[in-house]
Amino acid sequence: MDTEQPANTFLLFSDVHFDPFADPSLVASLAASGVSGWKTILSASSQTVPSPYGQDTNYPLLESSLDSMAAQAGDVDLVIFPGDVLSHGFWNKYPELTGDQSQAGLAAFMQKTVEFFVQEVDDRFPEATILVAIGNNDSFNGDYESSPGDLYRWMSADAMGKAFFNNDADRTAFTIGYATGGYYAIEPDGPTGRKYLVLNDVYWSTKSDQTAAGLLELGWFASQLADSAQDFQKVWVVTHIPAGGNAKSMADDFAAKGFEYKGLLQDGFNNAFVALEAYYSNTIAANLVGHTHRDEFRQLSLEPFAEPSTLLSTSLSISPIDDNNPGYEIYTYNDATGALLDKTTFALDLSQKGATFTLEYDFASTYGHGLATPSDWAAVANALVLDPGCRAAYATYYTAGATWDAASSVTSATFPIYWLADTQVTSAGFNTAAALLTLA
Repeated sequence: MDTEQPANTFLLFSDVHFDPFADPSLVASLAASGVSGWKTILSASSQTVPSPYGQDTNYPLLESSLDSMAAQAGDVDLVIFPGDVLSHGFWNKYPELTGDQSQAGLAAFMQKTVEFFVQEVDDRFPEATILVAIGNNDSFNGDYESSPGDLYRWMSADAMGKAFFNNDADRTAFTIGYATGGYYAIEPDGPTGRKYLVLNDVYWSTKSDQTAAGLLELGWFASQLADSAQDFQKVWVVTHIPAGGNAKSMADDFAAKGFEYKGLLQDGFNNAFVALEAYYSNTIAANLVGHTHRDEFRQLSLEPFAEPSTLLSTSLSISPIDDNNPGYEIYTYNDATGALLDKTTFALDLSQKGATFTLEYDFASTYGHGLATPSDWAAVANALVLDPGCRAAYATYYTAGATWDAASSVTSATFPIYWLADTQVTSAGFNTAAALLTLA
């Protein structure tokens, strides 16, 4: 770890998927109440323990996770949330449990859900800047239905802007960019300081049809990077969906289909993003994402087995819907260069009755290298192949120690898929590397 420059820390948590429908008996009261009454209503629930595996985040899990974050990182000045406030199936559960089929009713309940989430986060981190990205569930229209002018963003922008940003310039930049397209740039220290580019890459997803919006955003991203390079800024990129393949889906199909690439982003957008990352690798200091509900990383390079140009760090989720334990991360970074140095992960073992969030592992201590340089990232990737201890640690921490569902675990048979997903982030690179592994 680089100790020559002053270090700082920030908190990252992702994919909360807060489920206000978890206790159906409360939904009518929540719908009838203003958001100021939600905490009292939810506190009266008969549900007093965190959500089990296979379900989204209930109120006890939301509160215990935020309380743990505040206890471990309450003094940070930066919190990063790469998206997904809303629970899965939100758009169907509301009419089913309330009997209200109106769009106005759905909009009002969705807005209160978001405002309650904002209130709970802001209560723990009132002085921090909180960067929030759009997740695939964060839309009024449905999963992966984010579009320009989406009502979800217009409903949530004001509350988030007021609570999450501490000066008028940042608040205005967020509110305008987030409400209109779902992406924005923040420069807390002015044009010579660090820049945060928060993207809405749901437009680039294989499940989105928003090609025009995606191209417009890609052009904006390229322009922002060019400006930052000219101004010698260091950029942190925050977005929801990682570049590269859908590791879990590919692993699920591995026995039947072998090394068959399935991208999370459309190839054109994926490759353009990776190309920009490579071209501006001296400008981009960090990439932070969520979406997969897994503790993993992506080494970004256009060529197979090439030294990575940048690193993309993927966070665990708070929601255990994908059979993972809930987790969050505290990162250390070089305050002068913006380079990430290390991360520590805290997790809640849902298999243990009465468990609380505890320190799970420290990245640098576990793998022998931190997050600062391409050579560090390459060394970790190599260690996963060559060192059985590192490989076992990766398999354990991938789901934050959740091992009850073998189908969700990294095994000796499926490890090559996960390793390729982490190290080969284009379809061409993945397929070339997979062919070499098949011949080996």
